[in-house]
Amino acid sequence: MMRSAAESSEKDANNTTSSAAELSIESIRAALEKILASPGFANADRLSRFIRYVVEETLNGQTDKLKESLLGIDVFGRKPSYDPRVDAVVRTEAVKLRARLRDYYESEGREDEVVIDLPKGGYIPAFRIREKLPELVVAPVEEVVEKAGALPDWRPVLAGALIVAVLAATIYFAMRGHGELSSIAVLPFADLSPEKNQEYFCDGMTEEIIDALSKIGGIRVVARTSSFAFKGKQQDIREIGKKLNVAAVLEGSVRKDGNRLRVTAQLNSVADGYHLWSDTYERELKDVFTVQDEISRAIVNKLQLKLTTPEAIASRGNLQAYELYLQGRYHWRRWRTEGAEQAIHYFEAAIQKDPKYAAAYAGLAESYCWLGFFGALPPNEAMPKARQAAQKALTLDDSLAEAHTALAYVKTLYEFDWTTAEREFKRAIQLNSGDADAHFGYGITYLAPLGRFDESVKEMQIARDLDPLSPIENTYLGLAYQFAGKRTEGIAEYRKALELDPNFVEARLSLANCYLDQPTIKEFFAQLDLAEGLAHESRIDLMRATAYAIQGRKADALQLVHKWEKPEGGAFVRSTSIAGVYAVVGDREQMYTWLDKAYADRDGMLAYTNSQGSLRRYRTEPRFIALEKKLGLPTAK
Repeated sequence: MMRSAAESSEKDANNTTSSAAELSIESIRAALEKILASPGFANADRLSRFIRYVVEETLNGQTDKLKESLLGIDVFGRKPSYDPRVDAVVRTEAVKLRARLRDYYESEGREDEVVIDLPKGGYIPAFRIREKLPELVVAPVEEVVEKAGALPDWRPVLAGALIVAVLAATIYFAMRGHGELSSIAVLPFADLSPEKNQEYFCDGMTEEIIDALSKIGGIRVVARTSSFAFKGKQQDIREIGKKLNVAAVLEGSVRKDGNRLRVTAQLNSVADGYHLWSDTYERELKDVFTVQDEISRAIVNKLQLKLTTPEAIASRGNLQAYELYLQGRYHWRRWRTEGAEQAIHYFEAAIQKDPKYAAAYAGLAESYCWLGFFGALPPNEAMPKARQAAQKALTLDDSLAEAHTALAYVKTLYEFDWTTAEREFKRAIQLNSGDADAHFGYGITYLAPLGRFDESVKEMQIARDLDPLSPIENTYLGLAYQFAGKRTEGIAEYRKALELDPNFVEARLSLANCYLDQPTIKEFFAQLDLAEGLAHESRIDLMRATAYAIQGRKADALQLVHKWEKPEGGAFVRSTSIAGVYAVVGDREQMYTWLDKAYADRDGMLAYTNSQGSLRRYRTEPRFIALEKKLGLPTAK
């Protein structure tokens, strides 16, 4: 039993720990070692050193050493004269550490009994025993499917699907009665069930309402990322409406108790906070398929619109497949490597339960696209799987906008088939004009590479307006501005994204690239330092090598490049990044060698070769023109 250390930690953390006095030092250290061995920490030396130091000092009863001024010296190697007011390294790393711990406990650490946290406002860790609630477990597909047969109760899923259809229609008519209400945000429904175990169902139902409403013409519906930014937060409806720039907000709750499901929803005006409409839906968890057909036909006939019907969501008799699909969507939306990997397990499990489940194939395609473009898997491995899954989804249901979008990503970032890509993106937007991802893909992966920059910015503005609190949309709107030569506007969007999420690495690295020239190179390195531990080491090193080459530090640049030309463990490293360093160094032969390798690998960043500053001065050379023609890109005039 641990006594003094736990008591000290509990006292200094303002009683934020629970059951700390029952934890042993050995169990906490075992939990720490598991964290340090995880992918998020294994290659993050600074964060690993930070968490080990604060945990060990707390266990040793030395919490008086966990002050910002001392941490800067002891952990981050600052000089004895270190002043936290001038150098915010400790605060910056603490923000990263909290985010990395959160990601860990949402992924591989979901089942850890002992939880280590770093509460805000200080640097003393908190230790607690996790409360035992039903958790999702990532396992081999066969195991996931086997366990799915024993899910506690899948019937709420279908009952909720029915209510989604009714809500979508009711909200439509409620808003149509108020001509000025042309925009809406759907907040995540709260789980009021006694067991508090319906979060995934609540999230899934919220998303289905968003999806159904977004397909109705004349209403702008805020996308999921922005709506879910308010999950679990108590804020005035009027303030939420102002932040999301909408006229109405829908909120609600779900309560499953015994054999009944109750859903309460209310639509509120942002202008005055008054209720426009509210209702409660109760369903017996039996005979729901007959009710489903009746509700679906009534809504489609009344609205004469192609709303997403419950039958499209979950196939008849395979509600467990829908439950697995919801879990896959949850992980996919984390926009991280481990999230996409976990999503694949659940989508594949859903498909095994229902081989004709089109939405699960679409989710599988999106996940492989993410892994194939952002370098977690070699494109030649990931993208063919994405293509196969997207085509299968469309064979089963050609009306799935997300499947058309996923196939379009394959066409732009892997096959460089621009004609087919445009058709698929436009089809996705036609099917669901309120889908931010379809506008996003069309703007940044189709229009931008083809040099249609003004159109690209407009599409990205649409995506951002549909999802205003998404760091993703703000970041890539910034990139569209940057491609269009509007550097100031780009920097402003990157900073907005970082205000929304200081640890969104794509925004941090894009902002750094804005300063990749001699006069502002110091700011480049400052931004790159803030990205340490958030991106793969190879990406950081090769960006640093490019900066060294710009500074004339050729030897330092080549030393980093050689490190990643043959990476240990067969890790995928972008050949385009290596080619970019050689381009700045001025070694044409090596540059073209690595560009040829990038083409063989089908590195998606090749789509942006005509926009990369390091390659721009070579665009008039015959070999470069030949490459652009192979890629189907416009050549230099």
